[in-house]
Amino acid sequence: MKARFLSRSLREKLLVLGCAAAFGVVWLIGASGRLVQQTRVWRGLAAARSEQEQWFVNRSAIEARAARAARSLEPGRTLDATHLIGEVSALSAASGLAPGIDSPRTERAGPFAYHKVQVNFRRADLGALVNFYEALGRRAPYLALEQCALTADRANPAQLNAYFTIFSVEVSPGDATN
Repeated sequence: MKARFLSRSLREKLLVLGCAAAFGVVWLIGASGRLVQQTRVWRGLAAARSEQEQWFVNRSAIEARAARAARSLEPGRTLDATHLIGEVSALSAASGLAPGIDSPRTERAGPFAYHKVQVNFRRADLGALVNFYEALGRRAPYLALEQCALTADRANPAQLNAYFTIFSVEVSPGDATN
């Protein structure tokens, strides 16, 4: 191979070396990009591991706070997913709003069950939304607003389209005393 390369003219040698150099540069750029990406992944994993270690270190304190919170809640006043929808519907009707309610989603963590529901109000007045928000606040900590987005209605900018994510916490009566 070396003899073949040396037998070529200077122009051909420079062309072959230029192509080899170009391929080398392209490979190095790709390799450095992959290295940077892998470094980011490693840093993200290290951060996640550090966070998880903090959760494990604080596990007993977290469990103690959860047990205190469970004891402070009255299990009879907590709402399951079905009662959450009923309560949101009742609060909406009392505020003069017609809600669009999505299916609830439930997450369980120890003695607690967190139920979330997306509620939409189309073409609502600001006063009715404020009344709904205040009624929702009176049901805390059993019922609370997690997320809210308001947009002006395109047809009538004096009215609002509101999107709420409301959650309720449920404690089983047997788990509240643990």
